[in-house]
Amino acid sequence: MAWQDVVLFVGGFVLAGGIVPAIRAQEKPPVATTLTLVVMLAIFVVVFLTLHLWLTALSVLLQWSLWAIVLAQSLIRRAERNAEAASEAEVTSGLR
Repeated sequence: MAWQDVVLFVGGFVLAGGIVPAIRAQEKPPVATTLTLVVMLAIFVVVFLTLHLWLTALSVLLQWSLWAIVLAQSLIRRAERNAEAASEAEVTSGLR
């Protein structure tokens, strides 16, 4: 096992801990931001696996999972806001 794998593994778990507040918060990052992170982290997992950096791949997979949760939450919030806006527009148009 390479020392670099251990360092990246530990760093990956530290970064994963930083994602938890985004999961728990009411406000979410923009969908484009989270989608970019989810896609890139998936690519990084494959890269680290091909380099046989197993621990690093595991920690990046954890980060990917957490960002995927944030992405899902962002999409749900976006749909809720769109539904609210449509409902308000319907009520407003009915008053005219």
